[in-house]
Amino acid sequence: MSKTVVGLFSTMAEANKAKQELITDGYESQNIHVMANAEGHSSATANPSGYTDIGSGSGTGIGEKISSFFRSLSGGDDHAHDHYAKGVNAGGALLAITVPDEEAAEAATFLKQVGARDIEGGSSSQYEGSTATAAEGVAIPIVEEELVVGKREVDRGGVRIYSHVVERPVEADINLREEQINVERRAVNRPATAADFAAGSGSVIELNATGEEAVVGKTSRVVEEVLVGKQSSERTQAIHDSVRKTEVDVEEVPGETTGVGIAKDRY
Repeated sequence: MSKTVVGLFSTMAEANKAKQELITDGYESQNIHVMANAEGHSSATANPSGYTDIGSGSGTGIGEKISSFFRSLSGGDDHAHDHYAKGVNAGGALLAITVPDEEAAEAATFLKQVGARDIEGGSSSQYEGSTATAAEGVAIPIVEEELVVGKREVDRGGVRIYSHVVERPVEADINLREEQINVERRAVNRPATAADFAAGSGSVIELNATGEEAVVGKTSRVVEEVLVGKQSSERTQAIHDSVRKTEVDVEEVPGETTGVGIAKDRY
């Protein structure tokens, strides 16, 4: 697989000189093409072999001719041709060299050394395929987490208290007094008196016996209280966690000399 490296020179003379030096350095002339606008140069006879006149013709713009030139080299369109069209239109010249892939960087370096430039930026640059390689600012966010500790109220459970009445059997001992009436006859032998006659003539004697019985009553007393309430206390809890942070490591990359031009794949 091969690539075509294209460089823009300020004048056709510089491009021609670069071509001769490439040939001297061992590159084959049939793989080197110089393209310029003949209308911008006084001596068309000075054009070496491989020179392509993109200024002559009927009504076709330089930009389109450069695009056609790139298509003839790579078989595809190139978005960078506008940069080169401006340079050629201002009197510059393009030099295209087709080399194996592994020699593309060396060829681009050579073009840079002999004065090839990029008309767009005014300095050397290289294009590969159809995309220009340029340094662009890229913002890399540095993200750092912070530990935020808060608190919330949670339900820890509680107690539910029921109050109800229960019965249990009890016993108690009490002493009760009982009276009994005894009627007893006994034989006596003594002289009767007037009192005896008076006591025995129509007198009535009553005698009542008494007794005690148990009387049951109940009294109520408060013997204990169940106190229900809440108390608050505070404690310190150590929170152990981890936080993340974005770290950016900067590594220096050795420069690689790539030169000026457009590298295109050829199969």
